[in-house]
Amino acid sequence: MSDKNENTEEVKNAEENESKKTKQENSKQEETTKGNDVIEIKKETETLKIKLEETEDRLKRIAAEFDNYKKRSNKEKEELYNSIMGDIVSSFLPVIDNLEKAVESKTEDEAYKQGVELVLKQFKDVLNANGVKEIEAIRQNF
Repeated sequence: MSDKNENTEEVKNAEENESKKTKQENSKQEETTKGNDVIEIKKETETLKIKLEETEDRLKRIAAEFDNYKKRSNKEKEELYNSIMGDIVSSFLPVIDNLEKAVESKTEDEAYKQGVELVLKQFKDVLNANGVKEIEAIRQNF
C-alpha cells in the first residue's frame, strides 16, 4: 500500500507541478498580451495625435484662406464701386458744364433761369454728398 500512496503522491505532485507550470505559462502569456496591448495602444495614440495635428493644420490653413478671400472680396467690391462711381460722375460732367453755360446765358425769363440754377445747385449738392468735390482750375498751374 505504501507503493500506492507513494504513486498517488507522485501523481499529485506531478499534477501540482504541471498545474503550476500551466499557471506560470498563462501568467506569462497574459503579461505578453498586456504588453502587446500597451504597445498597440501607444501606437494608436501616436497615430491619432498625428491625425489631430494634420487636421488642426488643415483647419488653420482653411481659416486663413477664407480670411484672405473675404479681404480680397471686400477690396474688389470697393474697387468696383469706385470705378463705377468714377464712370458715372465722368458721364455727368458734360451735363454740369451745359447747365453752367445755361445759367451764364442771357435770358429774359428769370423764373426759367432760377430753375436752371436750382437744378445745377441740386446736381452739385448730390455730387458733394457722394464725395465729389469741384476743383478750382481757372488760372491755376498744373
